[in-house]
Amino acid sequence: MAVSKKVGIISGRYPLTRFNSAINHKVYADGFGYTYIHCNWPTQTKNPYFNKIEYLLAYIDLFDYLIWIDDDAFFYDFSKDIMQFAPTDDTFLSICKSPSFKELKTYLSSGQFIVKCNTLAKQFLNEVKVQNLNQIKKWWEPSLGYFTRGDQDAMVYLLLTNRDYKDMFTLYDYKCFNSRFENLFEQDVHTPLILHFTGKPEIKWKTYLKTRKHTGLHSSLVPETLLKKYNNTSGSNNKGAVRSFLKRIKGWF
Repeated sequence: MAVSKKVGIISGRYPLTRFNSAINHKVYADGFGYTYIHCNWPTQTKNPYFNKIEYLLAYIDLFDYLIWIDDDAFFYDFSKDIMQFAPTDDTFLSICKSPSFKELKTYLSSGQFIVKCNTLAKQFLNEVKVQNLNQIKKWWEPSLGYFTRGDQDAMVYLLLTNRDYKDMFTLYDYKCFNSRFENLFEQDVHTPLILHFTGKPEIKWKTYLKTRKHTGLHSSLVPETLLKKYNNTSGSNNKGAVRSFLKRIKGWF
């Protein structure tokens, strides 16, 4: 990627997230000279999963590339540039498969992806947000995995059925930038570029707290060597809330 390319990292959620991921995303972006934008406002979409599409469209004309990362996903390897996976040649989208070791799988994960900010990407995002999920559900096949009733399903449908998008995206192995908690200690162990906490809210929070307990990291999952460069971050560690929650779920561990 040429140095002159403008890269934006976009994340956020409405309603507001309980995860302290904005600090994480900002520190990572700064490390590579990328712009970070945190989005936390309501949109006019009826399905909150599609807020991310509106957020991306709000900034797509300002950048050469946009990186989306969910509020429950954290950069973990701050030395590795995610733009090594940026779309090349005629492709407009880079995205990962779901983890191979999981029983519940999806064709891809829209929790984090990279788009090349061109006409085709803008067309794709605009089409994603108007898809009829009920119709897509009827088309869906078991081989595509779990149907999430969100933007992810609309993306899969368009990528596989619309001739404009077929062969115009790269589907990477999950280990590239879609790792899970288990990959730190239990299964298919490796150093994640991105650590994505998934599942029901209580499961996400449980695995997030276990990660902090095992790693000793700040609530943002940013190493102290990087965090100390920033002011007023010590108060965001939320240690009291973590201790309280750990007491309530002591039996889970």
